[in-house]
Amino acid sequence: MATKTTFSINSKTITKAFQDLFDSFKSSRVKVSSKNGQEYLNISLLFAVIIGIIFPVAFVVLIILTLVCSLQLAILQEDKQEDEKQKMIELK
Repeated sequence: MATKTTFSINSKTITKAFQDLFDSFKSSRVKVSSKNGQEYLNISLLFAVIIGIIFPVAFVVLIILTLVCSLQLAILQEDKQEDEKQKMIELK
């Protein structure tokens, strides 16, 4: 039996896609640290992208420093807890 999947593109789906992308950027952070754990930079991913667009040289310098100085560049994303009042039930 064949199944048919329909995906329509309209203003609602485009707006929702941009909103989901923006929410993902808001909940993510860029962390630059050394191998021994010393943290040099911890900023919002949205702010980092804006800096990268306005000052592309800063982005290139960060990449070069990451390669030369053995820095760790990480993108951290916070997980949303949908229901914090969930209870664990143990069955025996």
